[in-house]
Amino acid sequence: MAHAERAEYVCPTCGSRFPADSWLWRCPRCGSPLDLVGDAGFRRVRLGEGNTPCIESEALGAMVKLEYMNPTGSFKDRGSSLAVGAARDLEYRCVSEDSSGNAGISVAAYAAAAGMGATVVVPRTAGGPKRDLIRALGANLVESETREEATRIAQRVRECAYVGHVYSPFFVRGMEGFAGELRSCPSEPDAVVMPVASGTLLLGTYRGAREVGLDVRLIAAQARGRAPLYEAVHGRDEGPPSRLADALLVERPPRLGQMVEAVRRTGGDVASVGDEQLVAALRDLMRAGLLAEPSSAASLAAYRSLLESGSIYQSERVVLVLTGSGLKYAQSLPGILGRG
Repeated sequence: MAHAERAEYVCPTCGSRFPADSWLWRCPRCGSPLDLVGDAGFRRVRLGEGNTPCIESEALGAMVKLEYMNPTGSFKDRGSSLAVGAARDLEYRCVSEDSSGNAGISVAAYAAAAGMGATVVVPRTAGGPKRDLIRALGANLVESETREEATRIAQRVRECAYVGHVYSPFFVRGMEGFAGELRSCPSEPDAVVMPVASGTLLLGTYRGAREVGLDVRLIAAQARGRAPLYEAVHGRDEGPPSRLADALLVERPPRLGQMVEAVRRTGGDVASVGDEQLVAALRDLMRAGLLAEPSSAASLAAYRSLLESGSIYQSERVVLVLTGSGLKYAQSLPGILGRG
């Protein structure tokens, strides 16, 4: 594979470095997730990901980046494009992933486009329509009891490249282009508010912004009860856990230290939002014509919370990131919004 010698895996924890000519997703020495640095020359699998619209919403009082208009309806396509492409370049014939839904759909689609097999492990709580889409795309769907068990199973699928977005250095690297696209918004933003679980988009935006010289505050929206970044920055997360934010279920993200750095070094913040806030935000997104999934409504809910607390100023130009499509929730949305 051409140019692999120009890239390295780097462990941010112990400093170990490894050539990017073999498949690694965590440090062989200390077990930490790896970063990918340099030009690996890996080819992406392309389905038209990226360059999503960024619009001004007068109804919401902010700009909105429509990441749900990626090919499989979520921002995860940015990472899948590179992760699956790299696995193909390194001559794997199949990939494995653990997911609550969106990443599994994305990996299944990109594996199909690459002519590769895919095994996707989902917790039993994953939504039925998302499971159906994973199967329809030709992936082998495996169910687990918990999200944590799904990770363990996916990591052990024999002869497949594990592309799990929680760990994969390729997923984070694939997100970096998002930052440059923010310059195509109606005005260059002062702050970006995004839902955060494993932190791939947050970290990709942080690194990509430094590459293109974009000075922007990164603000993370997390689901109450599953808010490790919030707790690392602000302390204990109080209140009943969210049941609606099913795409934000990572309790122990392995890149948590890097996520804290991204927030603090950009002068950003973190908000934890509950279901009452999510429903109100989701209802207003729909009224604004924005068909987002419940977890995406965390962006608007966090924006409002931090406006009220003064962490976001009324004068700031803000982009809200809508990460996933509400079309995957067509059957459940009327009930969530009280319109069933």
